[in-house]
Amino acid sequence: MKWGEIEGRVLLTGTPPPPPSAPTSATVASVCGDQALDRSLVVGAQGALAFAVVSLQDGAALPEPETPAPPPVLDQKQCHYEPPALAAKAGGELLLRNSDPLVHNVRAQAGTNRSVFNVAMPLEGMTLRRPLPAEPGTVQVRCDVHPWMHAVVRTFNHPYFVATTPDGRFRLRVPEGAHTLTFWHARLPEASRPVTVRAGETVQLEQTWDVGALLQEGPGK
Repeated sequence: MKWGEIEGRVLLTGTPPPPPSAPTSATVASVCGDQALDRSLVVGAQGALAFAVVSLQDGAALPEPETPAPPPVLDQKQCHYEPPALAAKAGGELLLRNSDPLVHNVRAQAGTNRSVFNVAMPLEGMTLRRPLPAEPGTVQVRCDVHPWMHAVVRTFNHPYFVATTPDGRFRLRVPEGAHTLTFWHARLPEASRPVTVRAGETVQLEQTWDVGALLQEGPGK
């Protein structure tokens, strides 16, 4: 099998709305501050859109990649889930971490509020592994102790996916050939782009959404 690269950037044009905030509580303010910013939309310099999920539409028909991806990690840090959105393999394991000196719980739901798991994490530095649903889709994650905490896990039946970095960039190593690249974000309509990758070459690609396409709230809000 011959391989090539797709790399690019995901951008939001226009001025994004300021992120709403919610009051925390006196018991966590010393660790997490007295206000928690909503992180369902994270936009950096020049409109860089962080935590958008990029995947191959035809990934299930392709051979396994040369190097397996590291296991996905969802951290609880300063009363936020980090990252607020991530991609993972359906049926795989999600590594949960608590980096706060606080009690958290992780309640994951798929589809129409179908429970995936619900675990307490009372200790700083604690880690757990929990299985994700075998069917690909979207898993909503919340903390019942701190209701402003929310994350989303986008899962796939193949390994060809990646989430954009804080500067909106992504990179995928894929088999040569014609593919369809799909861009997903909880606050924006899904978009697809055709791309042809030749062996040993890197294809540059940019996806742009206008701020007018923003949904008012992400799924599960």
